[in-house]
Amino acid sequence: MRKTSVVLIALGAFLIVLAPMVRWYAYPRVAVAPAAQKSVTTLVGPGATIFDINTFKEITTDLTTKVRTIGDTKAADKAGNGTVVYVNSTSTKSSDGVMRSRDVERMAFNQRTGAAVNCCGEFLSNTEGVETPIKHQGLVAIFPIPTDKKTYPFWDSTLKSATPIKYTGTGTVEGVDVYTFENTTPPTKVGTQEVPLNLLGLDGTENVTADEMYSVARKLWVEPNTGVILKRSEKVLDTLNYDGQPRLTLTKVDTQYDANTVKHNADKYGSEGRMLHLVRSTVPLVSLVLGVLLLFLGLTLARRREHASGEHSHEFEEATT
Repeated sequence: MRKTSVVLIALGAFLIVLAPMVRWYAYPRVAVAPAAQKSVTTLVGPGATIFDINTFKEITTDLTTKVRTIGDTKAADKAGNGTVVYVNSTSTKSSDGVMRSRDVERMAFNQRTGAAVNCCGEFLSNTEGVETPIKHQGLVAIFPIPTDKKTYPFWDSTLKSATPIKYTGTGTVEGVDVYTFENTTPPTKVGTQEVPLNLLGLDGTENVTADEMYSVARKLWVEPNTGVILKRSEKVLDTLNYDGQPRLTLTKVDTQYDANTVKHNADKYGSEGRMLHLVRSTVPLVSLVLGVLLLFLGLTLARRREHASGEHSHEFEEATT
């Protein structure tokens, strides 16, 4: 009984100490975005309307966008403080194989909160490769780990600013529990272009200044334990407006992650999310409860042994007298 009580007390004390260590020491070290990220994300936009610069006409085509993400580990190590640096190379092709746009975006953010960190030479480049220094805002790649059911500021590279994205409910993606977030940006001026009047369908050939107007309706499906966006859809409308009226459609597309990307994300981050949930909640709780029970049982056995030893000693004294 003595050996059993000692083992139970020791094991119970160990589990009680283990619970906060798992929650407050181990979890913060595994619940982070990887600095050495390497991934390819594909989005598809069937039946899109775009302006074809070769024919100077609006055409209908299917668009495929690939986003290649590479983590700059050297820059992340140099920045420190939980900062990671990602470089996204985005290219969009139409169904005829023509490259319609290409850009590169370099961003830095905190690997736990997902919030932008203004450092490490962040920039945004256009199709011509011209790099423009930029200061990112809000969430730029992932949601916080873990993600809460609330509104967050979310980065939009076209607006070059963050806009609120609201929590709208729960759901599942390929069997993985997710939070959904949505936002809508009404037509917003994002630039100007000098174009001839006849290109806008008006009489005349002289150049005028037209406003580029951008709007988007966005929905994201987020795995809350990892903060990763498993699925994404956007309805984008980009037009040239003149005299307050839309005159030319530059891009009109409903784009979303393709089925393979969604399946890959769900498989990978669904399992990672379950593991993080265990480390954050289940393991500490079970360890604490089991530790208390074992400690109580061990102390109870020890007291019974002491009581039994006391009675035996009393009987021995009576027998000898």
